[in-house]
Amino acid sequence: MTTSEVSALLNEAKDGDPIIFNKIYELLYAEIKSIASFQLSHLYAGQTISPTVLAHECYLKLMKNKNITFENKRHFLNCMTKAMRLYLIDTLRAKSSQKRKVHQVDIEITGFVGDEDVSFKLMEIDRMLDMVEQIDAKMSELLHYKLIINLSFKEIADVFQQSERQTMRQWKQAKALLIAMINSEE
Repeated sequence: MTTSEVSALLNEAKDGDPIIFNKIYELLYAEIKSIASFQLSHLYAGQTISPTVLAHECYLKLMKNKNITFENKRHFLNCMTKAMRLYLIDTLRAKSSQKRKVHQVDIEITGFVGDEDVSFKLMEIDRMLDMVEQIDAKMSELLHYKLIINLSFKEIADVFQQSERQTMRQWKQAKALLIAMINSEE
C-alpha cells in the first residue's frame, strides 16, 4: 500500500473509527515492529519488553487519545515512535524507582555522529531531541529518523521529499548541533 493510500485512510479515520485505525495499523505493522525492535536494541540485556509488546502497547495508547489526528503516514509513524520512546522512558523510571538503581542504557552513536565516542542514556536522548526541536524542528526530526528509527539517508530524503545529498548536508548540521549540545552538558 502506498503512502497516499495510508494518508487517505488516516483522513477517513479522523472520526475515530477504530476499524480504520486497526486496518492502518495492520498495513504498517511491519514498519512499526521494525521501529520497536530498533528502539529495544538499545536497552540493557535481559529486558522483558518484546518488539511486539512495545508496538501493541503504544498503538493502544495512541488510539485512546481522541484529541490527536494524523495528517499522513509520516505523522502517524512519528507519533508512534515518540509514544514508544516515552513508554520505554516510563518503564525505565518505574524499574529504577523500584530497585533504587538507575539502569544504564548506553548507545554508542559513533557510527552515526562519526567524531568521537558519545554515549548517553535513553532519557537523555529524549531530552536532547526536545532541546534540538526548540531550535529547529526539522533538525530534530532528522535526528529522530536517523538515531531513533534508524532510517537510511535515502529513506530520510524520501520522507522530506528532497535529494539524498541535501539530506546528508542537513545531517552534518544536525549532528554538529547535537555534539555541541552534548559537549556543553559536560
